[in-house]
Amino acid sequence: MVFEYMDRMMMFENTPEGLSADMGWLQEAGKDGWELVASVPLIAPNRDGVAYGTVGCHFILKREKRAV
Repeated sequence: MVFEYMDRMMMFENTPEGLSADMGWLQEAGKDGWELVASVPLIAPNRDGVAYGTVGCHFILKREKRAV
């Protein structure tokens, strides 16, 4: 089986309810055959270069490569 891969970075938004993100794109990707295989938090550094918080996420998806 041969796969193709896609990645996407998503940044969190600060809302009155807390951090939020629009995940509707992930449901649409799933309808198109994409499967989430990994997610990695995006950590922001402070002025001293020390990590202080998660600001988003990097997603990696795959699906079976379609015949051309």
